[in-house]
Amino acid sequence: MGDTIRLKTNQQRLIANLRHAFNPSSMLGELLQNARRAQASHIRVTAGDTSITVEDDGIGIADLQSLLFIAESGWDADLQARENAFGMGVLSTLYFSERLLVHSGDRSFGASTAQIIAGEPIYVYEAPVRIGTGIRLEGVKSPTEGLVLSDWVGQQLRRLATAFPVRISFNGSELPRPLADPALPWRETPVGKVLIDLDAQRFQWRAFLQGLPIGKDPKTSEHHIVLLRDDMIARLPDRQHLLNEREDNQRIQEAVSQAFRQALVEMKEVMPAEEFLDVHGEACLTSSNANLLNDVPFAHRSWFRDWDDVPPGHAHEWEGCFRDGVIAAEALTSNGVWRIESDEDEEATAEVYVCARGGFLLDETRLHAGHWLNRVTRIVASDQVIVRPGAILHREANAPLAETVDLVLTDAIHLSLADDPVAYPVSAVRKDGIVHLTASAAGVTRLISSDVFDDRYEERVRDEDRTAISTFMAIDLSQDPARAVEALLPEHLRYVPQPKLANVVVRMVFDGEGKLKNVIS
Repeated sequence: MGDTIRLKTNQQRLIANLRHAFNPSSMLGELLQNARRAQASHIRVTAGDTSITVEDDGIGIADLQSLLFIAESGWDADLQARENAFGMGVLSTLYFSERLLVHSGDRSFGASTAQIIAGEPIYVYEAPVRIGTGIRLEGVKSPTEGLVLSDWVGQQLRRLATAFPVRISFNGSELPRPLADPALPWRETPVGKVLIDLDAQRFQWRAFLQGLPIGKDPKTSEHHIVLLRDDMIARLPDRQHLLNEREDNQRIQEAVSQAFRQALVEMKEVMPAEEFLDVHGEACLTSSNANLLNDVPFAHRSWFRDWDDVPPGHAHEWEGCFRDGVIAAEALTSNGVWRIESDEDEEATAEVYVCARGGFLLDETRLHAGHWLNRVTRIVASDQVIVRPGAILHREANAPLAETVDLVLTDAIHLSLADDPVAYPVSAVRKDGIVHLTASAAGVTRLISSDVFDDRYEERVRDEDRTAISTFMAIDLSQDPARAVEALLPEHLRYVPQPKLANVVVRMVFDGEGKLKNVIS
């Protein structure tokens, strides 16, 4: 017959090691939670330089031994089944104070926390009868360097009180509990009550379990609120996270998403269509609810290129359209809605055409496949655009620009499509490696290059291209040879003082090909 073994516990070592499983914030939460479970209607907390006192007006503690009975909460069976009480609440206080004093009903005790942790006997005394329970911690240090204990407790309590169902006062002043208002428009879901903020992303939410915050705080000030069912299980022992956090968070997210959609549906039913689109259109697009916009006979202005702020040519991410307001479907269809399907380097040609005819270029890619805009939007590619230049005034092959192109100066430019005889005048366009220009061309560098430096059109290079293009145009547009020479002068002769040339008259002689032959002063 072999030996037998069984699970044993080094009680003192276990209790000592549990020190690392709690934090001061969870200690305060446990004290509030105990008062709530004792059916308190008001919890009063005071804090001095080294002490914290928590008093409530609840039913009190029938047996003070239950406070020092690990894993035995002392609550009735119904409450334990409903809230999964762990019986670890007061234990957390022992690691952050030097002395613990308790008075409940007509019984009280006081002892050093070192005695309690060591398992020494603690004497319970008769005391004057009081309503509820008072717990005092002495010899407490502020966990935050540079912050006195009372300020730290105040900060923590304001966070813990946000959704707590019981009134909490701190040092004589009642703390606000904005989420404890039952009149708020809570929505019942499988995981509990949800308060939706339609200005928040659907995956930004803050959860509370049994009135206290649990899990990570959201990253944004706009977020949804979830009051979890009391029977959801928190992780032992400090209850700062859900036990099955990954699975539970997925269930919470599904509940928030469904509640978010229902809130959008309700808004759509009561708001005018154009107002719903303007106020909640972006929320629909970012929350997998784009199909709610399918039958709204308006489109948001931000879905289209703003030709005034972002003229045709290479656009960048930071130049997105942020216009407010909506456009009726009739106005869009009369002017035409377009989407460009071309290689990135050739998109500018089609953009110039759409802009010239006053069309709307659809940039929004998050619309549902069934949106009405997809039925009226025409597709255009650069190879469909026909460039009809007028008389050529000047041409330069392989112009010295950031990207190798030919420059052609002409007296007029018109664009059309192969299946549309109507031609539209433009001041500049690029196609097939040629940049066509007229005398009124402006902003031409947007047609040249998009990624000269680090995916950006570097300012220095853009300025050099602008100078090269303006010089190219000025040479042929200048009827006076002196103006042509002036256009060709480098920057350092135009704007940098040259003392040796002060008041000097210089005569420049050019040969038959227009090359500089001689300089005479």
